[in-house]
Amino acid sequence: MPTAVQLIAEHRNVEQLLLPTGSILFERGETASALYAIQRGLVELTSDGRDRLRYQDGEVFFYEDLVADAARHSRTAKAITPVHALRLDRKSFLELIHTHPTLVLTLLSGQHRRLREQRLDATHFY
Repeated sequence: MPTAVQLIAEHRNVEQLLLPTGSILFERGETASALYAIQRGLVELTSDGRDRLRYQDGEVFFYEDLVADAARHSRTAKAITPVHALRLDRKSFLELIHTHPTLVLTLLSGQHRRLREQRLDATHFY
């Protein structure tokens, strides 16, 4: 079964992005019009410099912002290494889900894994 990144890469409307270190993919507050998949590299997402999330090879991010009511990016995404990313607009993403409904389960599974890792890595102060 193809991975989420493979399905996105094969879509006719996918945009290939080759970004040098330090490039901004999008800024917090901008309209969320696409999702991103990392083929190679490392992207860091920040919210006002506080918490940081990193995405690497084979990961898809910000499909959540596409379906949110506000449809705005909740974080800024910056390439912290040279990055080969894929960008797929909202309409094409919804079309891809319609064609490959199990993609939703794959994305939810990845999100669940990431949340579980964050919970395990969290330090709590009382």
